[in-house]
Amino acid sequence: MKSTVYYSLSILASLLASTTATPLPVDNPTDLKQCAGQWYNPSSYTCRIGADSKALCPVVNGEPMNECAGACYTPLRYSCNGTALVENPRKASGTYTLTASNPDQPWDNQPIQAAGNHFWVGGHAATYCPSNVGSICTSFPNDTTLIGNGFMATVVPGGQSIYWQTNGALAFTQAHSSAHWNLSYYGGGVAYEGGGYFGPNGEDLITCPVTPAGSNTTAWQLFARLAGLAFSSSCVGLYVVVRDQNITAGAWQYT
Repeated sequence: MKSTVYYSLSILASLLASTTATPLPVDNPTDLKQCAGQWYNPSSYTCRIGADSKALCPVVNGEPMNECAGACYTPLRYSCNGTALVENPRKASGTYTLTASNPDQPWDNQPIQAAGNHFWVGGHAATYCPSNVGSICTSFPNDTTLIGNGFMATVVPGGQSIYWQTNGALAFTQAHSSAHWNLSYYGGGVAYEGGGYFGPNGEDLITCPVTPAGSNTTAWQLFARLAGLAFSSSCVGLYVVVRDQNITAGAWQYT
């Protein structure tokens, strides 16, 4: 079990969004507001009043960040003990679903689904159950992707593992195969208890419009902002929320 980690604000300064914004001229439009003498656009920032300071915290993925002793953070990843940020406990076991979160987007609160060996926002999971296994598959939700500790929550012999591809895409192996195509990182992302899901090293996640092979319809595919990658301006940032499930598997296998 990973121990709780306390970060100094100097280290967090390189990890978290800036808490200051460039003051805007006084003659800006009337929809601007003030925070500690700084003009700001409330669609991009929020004014947080701490115990001994006022801070402008950015709106990220449609959600205003919280403030802790002058540092801005998302509660999906950190907590504030009053004087410092604390990393939330990481999830090491159990099954859970993933849900997209960005209130500014039409797919907000949609499930992350598995299909075509990748992950998508909304839609339906692609699953398979052989006819010779009896009625076991009637107990699976099938329409919800469950992710364990680096593996899909399936019962197919050999299982299905999760990995990250070189283009930042979150992917899963085919049943009865250990092949990892265009592998960048083995295993899933960083999941927090009652919190969020991030890239293999804690990177932010985004979703991009992609037309899957054999389809004429655009779907939103899940990616991580891995180091050195650049993404199209059509991609949109999102938080991915972890929701615990009290079942052992989501499907016999995902396809």
